[in-house]
Amino acid sequence: MILPEWMSEERPVVTKVGRNNFLIRNRHHLEALLQKFETHPLKVASVFHPTAKVLLLFFLLISVGISRNLTVLWILALFLGAGVAFLPHSVLVRTLKKTVVLLIFPLVLYLPHLLLSGGQSLFLFRLPLIAVAIAYSSETSTISEMLTALKGLHFPDLVLLQLDITIKYSDGVGKQLMDLLKGIEARSFGGNQRFRIGSNIWGILYLKAIRYGEELTQAMEARGFVGEYVKSSQSFTWKDWLALISLVAVILGQILLGG
Repeated sequence: MILPEWMSEERPVVTKVGRNNFLIRNRHHLEALLQKFETHPLKVASVFHPTAKVLLLFFLLISVGISRNLTVLWILALFLGAGVAFLPHSVLVRTLKKTVVLLIFPLVLYLPHLLLSGGQSLFLFRLPLIAVAIAYSSETSTISEMLTALKGLHFPDLVLLQLDITIKYSDGVGKQLMDLLKGIEARSFGGNQRFRIGSNIWGILYLKAIRYGEELTQAMEARGFVGEYVKSSQSFTWKDWLALISLVAVILGQILLGG
């Protein structure tokens, strides 16, 4: 049996709910937020080892943070801008959007101090560099690459397991919360019922979360996972060492020359 098109279309429905039901009234906003967390970065070809990428980000942030020389910051900005410019269009747009989001809160906090007390204007040049570096790293690295990098830095398996489970568990619980809210909206269609979500929905979500945790544990055991993460077989190349040594040299030079 073929359903008519109007039954297969997904349309947002405004549900009449109680004044205090924040989750129902903002369900679509919560769903959009979860979709952003679910969006996995596109696989961007990288010339660097995952561990080297994390170390490069760390050293870059240190170099930008301690630098008092505008020329050094300008050179770092050129190299970082070159890396961003060669990203695919979709990744480039997401990187720029995330950079703007990361800049809003610090600028709101610091601009009054800059205008009233004559703060360091050099800070306004450092801040975009830090935001671009973080946004670039988050948009071009996957969760598996991040875990591989942390394993290469000798992080304990327990820490990696907790991080991995937290990411997967948050996504699953968020989807279950959306399903509950959609069910409440479906039951209220065409009526004027006023719902009291409160402890009811949180109790149901708690029970579902426990069940989801048990199913996740069983699925991991069925796939032969024993709590150990394997190091990457890929080794550092001359490009990794060259980039790392160059950044370390820049940091040492700034320290010895006083910025």
